[in-house]
Amino acid sequence: MGRIRTRLAEEHDRDSLIAFVRDYWSARHVFVDQPEVFDWQYAQRDGRINMILAEEVEDSGTARVLGVLGFIPMGRFDPALGDDDLLLALWKVRDDIAPPGLGLRLLKSVQSLLKPRLIGAIGISDMVGPIYRALGYTLDKLHHAALFDPELATFRIAQGVPGARPAFGPAGGYRLRPFLPADAGAIATLAGAQIPAKSTDYIRERYIDHPWYDYTLRVVERGNIPEALVVWRAVDAEGARLLRIVDMIGAPDWLACAGPLLTRELRAVGAEYIDLMQTGVDKDILDRGGWMSPDDYDGLILPNYFAPFEARNTQIALSWKMFGDSGDKPLRLFRADSDQDRPNQPMQYRSV
Repeated sequence: MGRIRTRLAEEHDRDSLIAFVRDYWSARHVFVDQPEVFDWQYAQRDGRINMILAEEVEDSGTARVLGVLGFIPMGRFDPALGDDDLLLALWKVRDDIAPPGLGLRLLKSVQSLLKPRLIGAIGISDMVGPIYRALGYTLDKLHHAALFDPELATFRIAQGVPGARPAFGPAGGYRLRPFLPADAGAIATLAGAQIPAKSTDYIRERYIDHPWYDYTLRVVERGNIPEALVVWRAVDAEGARLLRIVDMIGAPDWLACAGPLLTRELRAVGAEYIDLMQTGVDKDILDRGGWMSPDDYDGLILPNYFAPFEARNTQIALSWKMFGDSGDKPLRLFRADSDQDRPNQPMQYRSV
């Protein structure tokens, strides 16, 4: 075997990386069927592709890919954010010829080459959990909870929804309104005060200008002061609709008063319920707000997969580690921080 080299991928590696996914992960992967999704997730404006690749280099100079580890820095959607905070994504080595420890070498290369403050991973397998633990990562899972329209008695998407559900309290002076350009300054301040750090340019590139998904952005304000930004999108399944919160910026306290606010949003679009998958929000806040989780209600099923639809609960394991000073900023992770909210099947571009 030739010399093993690990390096950051570049624009000229694109086709060989997609071929690697096709040959050693799945020939039906969306990156293969619609390479534009690969570009959207990994390709930066400066020509870098956000993957660490391991390749075998022969004496002749020819090279072949033996393994890849994709990552999504917040700077993918706002270059000013750089590589400070990043989430890992596709991680695969060739089972037939990769030398032992190559996957671990890829992981360590992310830290040594990019020197991030935060490395996280959402959707890790049972097999890699012990690796993360041995390296000092915190292991956790996305907590899944939902608010249901209190007037509905039957549901087509969620299953086992109790007839007797927690009553919503008052809105506590909060209100929801659309995100406006004039909110940029206030939201930028909130976005920079948490980990991973985000920005208004990040919000625009990641959500407002998304090529395939239509996201709804709402400012949460109290006393005309913006306190948070919440992002969700509608998903249709089984002849019904739900809303899925994929990101939130700012303090989560309003979630304890969200019932009346979000019920109006549900009814405006004919959705049965709204769900939230996250880590970092105190459970007490969700309990006081009437959010219901399968962790607390036996028989409650909140589906997570919709293309195709799967009527089951899903445990989304995650890991994270801080390599730099957090400055006492809270760490909160949501679905869209990693690759958990992107197309899994080819889609037509949305009309703008």
